[in-house]
Amino acid sequence: MGSGNIFGEPISTDAPPSNVAKENDHPVPRLGVTGKGPFQTNKFYSSFYLGNQSSPVYLFPYTVQWAQGRGGSGSWGMAVSRPKAEDRVYGQTDAATGAAKYYINPVGIHSLVLSAEELGASTALTMDNLTDSSVRVSLHATPQSQPVIQFPLVQGAGFVTALYDGSVPQIQTGVFYKTVTRSTQEAKVGTTKYKLHLEDGTKWLLYAYHTKGGALDLQVVNNGLAISKKPFYGVIQVAEDPGNAESMYDKACGAYCTGVELSGSVGDTSGSYTFNFQKAGMPNATLVMYALPHHQSSFDGATKGKMSNNVTLQTTTKGLAAAVLADSWTMTEQLPNNLGFVPWSPQAGSVATLSNNAKKTIQNIAIQEISQNMLEQTNQDSMYFSGKVSMIRSGEIEPCFDVACANHICPGIG
Repeated sequence: MGSGNIFGEPISTDAPPSNVAKENDHPVPRLGVTGKGPFQTNKFYSSFYLGNQSSPVYLFPYTVQWAQGRGGSGSWGMAVSRPKAEDRVYGQTDAATGAAKYYINPVGIHSLVLSAEELGASTALTMDNLTDSSVRVSLHATPQSQPVIQFPLVQGAGFVTALYDGSVPQIQTGVFYKTVTRSTQEAKVGTTKYKLHLEDGTKWLLYAYHTKGGALDLQVVNNGLAISKKPFYGVIQVAEDPGNAESMYDKACGAYCTGVELSGSVGDTSGSYTFNFQKAGMPNATLVMYALPHHQSSFDGATKGKMSNNVTLQTTTKGLAAAVLADSWTMTEQLPNNLGFVPWSPQAGSVATLSNNAKKTIQNIAIQEISQNMLEQTNQDSMYFSGKVSMIRSGEIEPCFDVACANHICPGIG
């Protein structure tokens, strides 16, 4: 394996060539974004600065959404859900293949909402610490006030974590509580645990780690609201329990991920890359993070040994996520060293010659593509659709009109 970090240094920091035009603004406003840029504009948390900031954000496996006083909970906090496979709605069946032409996951479900008594119609949402894989979202009672709750959001996090600094927590639901039970024993010293059973049959665990003041003491007001009896200082975390995750969550509670540092190296025919998860909260607790199938298939032996094949949660479009109790993951890949300009596949290697039929097919598609009006084809009324329209017209993939890519699957696009 080669030495050094292949992600440690930029390829270049030179300015773009003078013939590349430069703009000093951006057509999309920096809604709710604080701090100095530059800011990336195509990340998992983009819904929090687009439109009215109310569209879902997909963490895999959880979905979070600023409730904005709407939905089943009527809350102004951060709604958490984890759409189930059985809740999907399928499109019509393709006669040729027998497969559904698409499926859609439900949105707007408020399984649990992490909120506070101070939040209401004047609530504002802001973001800072924007990176590739993480963001910190703050909810303010008014646009000018200090944060009431802060949410460090990282894709793959085992818990959805809320940080309170003296506000009065409200734990709400639009699905309705069946039972709310406080555990008689602390999961860790200073950590209170609640078991929340919802009317849809799901089971959630809530952990509250107080940094000062007293422990979280919830009073159930009705089947949609539990409220703290006093202000709370510390960390509240929620996670769905598929039925066998409680002991793992007990070990991991109190710590939360704030970001991911990527490092990697390559050798002749293999490469390795590592996610080092940045951590806050209880220093002696190990993080629980959920790995997607493409992570799982590449884990090295040490990381695979920390993965639970029994603690899994279904994601919207990325398959079954498995829990990993570790502060870092390392993945390895075999790298082909015989790639060239000609077609290549893992099975056949480099294909030096093409059949006449293959050449004819390529020629026909090329003629169709270059004969189009590219300016017209890439300036449609949908940012999502425009980039694909030329391929759709040439018959390579089927059209898709839904911008919520993380929420549905289309054939040919995936």
